[in-house]
This record gives sequence, C-alpha cells and structure tokens, in this order.
Amino acid sequence: MFPLALLNASSPPSPPVDPNLVLLMPFTTTSSFADVANNHAITVIGSPTISTAQSKFGAGSLRVTSGNYLRINSTSTLDMSGKKPFTFECWVYLTSGHSSGGGILSMRNSAVYCPLVVKESTTFIGNDSLDGWSFLSSYGVVGRNTWSHIALVFDGTNVRLYVNGNGPISNKPHPSWPVGDRFLNVGYDADGAADGYINDLRISDSAVYTTNFTPPTAPFAY
Repeated sequence: MFPLALLNASSPPSPPVDPNLVLLMPFTTTSSFADVANNHAITVIGSPTISTAQSKFGAGSLRVTSGNYLRINSTSTLDMSGKKPFTFECWVYLTSGHSSGGGILSMRNSAVYCPLVVKESTTFIGNDSLDGWSFLSSYGVVGRNTWSHIALVFDGTNVRLYVNGNGPISNKPHPSWPVGDRFLNVGYDADGAADGYINDLRISDSAVYTTNFTPPTAPFAY
C-alpha cells in the first residue's frame, strides 16, 4: 500500500469551471487547436504547431510565428455590441525574436479599427464607432522568455488589463460597439505576428476579474 501522503500528493486542483465560458483552447498535445468547450470553428493559417519546447502546465502549447497562427472564425458568441461583459485571457511566452508590434490577440486582418488588439506592451481598444483608439499600457511589458498571464476584462463600465494578476493597468470606458459577429486572431495582428507560445486561451462572457488576483496554478477545467 502507498502512504496516504503519497496518494494525496497530486497536482494542484484545477480552477473552478466558469459558468459563463464561451471558448477554451488549452493548446495541448491532446486537444491540439480545438475549442474544447463549444467547438468553435477554427481556421489554421500557415503551419502553427503544438510544441512541447515550452508549456505552462507541461502538456504542450501553441507555437506561433510569422505567417503561422490561428483564427477563431466569425461567430455570434463574439458579438461584443453594446457594453456586453467579456474576459479574454491566456498564458503567453514571447521569445527573444518577438517584434513589439506583433499581435498576441486581435480582431482585424488589415489596418482598420476593431474592438481589441493585444500586444506586448500596448492594448488597442476601438471607440464606440470604431473610428479611433484608446490605449491600455501593460504593467511593464509582457515578459520575454517567461510565461505571463494576461487578462483583458470588459465589465460593462470599464476596460481593464491585468498582467500576471497585477492591475488593473488602467481603466478606459467600455465602448458601446455596433452589433456584429467578430473573429479573433490568435498570435497575429495586421501590424505583425507574435513569436512565441500560447496556453489556455479562455473567453468568458462575464467580467471574471474585478481586482488583483493570483493567476491560475493549473489548467482551466471544462
């Protein structure tokens, strides 16, 4: 028989299941590019891979480079019209070769205004009529050669950015965007692509974080 202490020496418990979960992409060797929560359609651009060279929780991560990324196809679940609450979050590991203009997450494929573009040190938020920007600067920057947790929270009143649970970096008014389905690029923006790894991309239609928090210590449950 094994000692009770060994039987209980398991990995950290998973964070609670989010009842407002819209999408969850763990990016592991078993889940690959799939949305395991709601099976959103995904377009693969170029040749992104699931890599074991870097992994936040030891089961692989999405490797993105220039011309190799994913797109969550246009869907009504990403209709961010009015002031609907949303939280976009993921773990990111940017390599030394990453360009500061490269996008981690974005909702555009050309140099136009859109609801959000998340970069290493600046997040772009489109205004109500999507003809101008406001900007959120990160807490320092998203680190290079280390895992960073980023969370972009829309709560119906303000937009807040947290890096590694620290923030909110700054508050901006939550715009009232026009009705329309959206798509989301993972590892790409019109200004450039990310060079790095991404784990545990989760989108919720609620404001998950309202104050500083401890980033997850285990993969999200679903």
